Amino acid sequence: MKVDNKVDFNKAPDRRTTNAEKYVYREKLFGSQEVLPMWVADMDIETPSFIMDAVQERAKHSVLGYEEATDSMFEAQIDWVQKHYAYEMKREWMFMSPSVVGSINVAIKAFSQEGDKIIVQSPVYPKFYSSVTNNDRVILENPLKEKDGYFSMDFDALEAEIDEKTTMMILCSPHNPVGRVWHEDELTRLGEICSKHNIIIVADEVHSDLIYKGFNHTPLASISKELESRTITCYGPGKTFNMAGLATSTVVVPSDALRVKFKKAYESIYFGDGTIFGQIAFETAYLEGESWLAGLIAHLQGNIDYLEICLKEYMPSITMRAPEGTYLGWLDCRRLGLPQEALEEFFYKEAKLGLSSGTGFGKVAEGFMRINLATPRATVEEAVSRLHTAYAARHF
Repeated sequence: MKVDNKVDFNKAPDRRTTNAEKYVYREKLFGSQEVLPMWVADMDIETPSFIMDAVQERAKHSVLGYEEATDSMFEAQIDWVQKHYAYEMKREWMFMSPSVVGSINVAIKAFSQEGDKIIVQSPVYPKFYSSVTNNDRVILENPLKEKDGYFSMDFDALEAEIDEKTTMMILCSPHNPVGRVWHEDELTRLGEICSKHNIIIVADEVHSDLIYKGFNHTPLASISKELESRTITCYGPGKTFNMAGLATSTVVVPSDALRVKFKKAYESIYFGDGTIFGQIAFETAYLEGESWLAGLIAHLQGNIDYLEICLKEYMPSITMRAPEGTYLGWLDCRRLGLPQEALEEFFYKEAKLGLSSGTGFGKVAEGFMRINLATPRATVEEAVSRLHTAYAARHF
């Protein structure tokens, strides 16, 4: 993949002049406007200029009415997935959605009943839990196994926990927050278990473009035709190209039978065709984003390497296994010996860093904090400086 060397990923846009969540929620979440906010999963890096240009060109028109999502938009994503992951999707399988979370909720309504159990692999993105409970379903927690900072699926526990009320699973692939890019053999084993117990899988693959050297993303639905027939996949360019504010993604349902059920639930809510600017940005991202993404990956890898080195050298009681995918670092702070509330106080009040608390991703994540590394290098350097100052003052 050719790298676009003309993009300056260290250029720091001032988002404090906007209504950016990570800034406006600082007082509410961290008790101070002084924290450096590195929590919510969007980038403090400029959205690509080719996307901005396309949106601004469309904005010159004097009417912003209803517009149909074009086939060419979907084809752009189909071609992207085919090229990058050797998986062939079809246009008729695809639905527009304003968000992955919205798609997950539609799938829960379509393929389960109140009281059914839905598997989530903790620690995981908090909206997985709330999507289950808000629909009056029951969370079946299947915690990941951890050894020396490396997380893997616990297949034996999963098989032991499944019963006749277990109808669905929500899979995070790549995994947020632990940063795993699941191997094909792991996904195959998972698929075998779900097929054996007739479980529908919703695969959140929205981070699938953010993969580092030595790792490869495998779409769950690409493993086999049988697994494809029970998989609903959520895709989108929002994370990849920092355009989450345009609220545009897709959900892919290959099975004819499942698609009928999904469509009924989908149309009962009515998502429509998204926004004009979202449509334009979506297609442009997939048509023109190749070299920009290569540059982004190189920049993110540099940030990851820098943080990892600094932790090992200056703050050895805080560790981070470099993520295989996503731009999120999962900090293991257990050796600090602080209960979670005290750990949060240390980061928020002493280090003045606004990170995501581990227990927000599940009780199994006590002692962890999540950091967003999709920033200019200077931001990571400032975060390291603040953390080291607080760490040294405590004499950990």
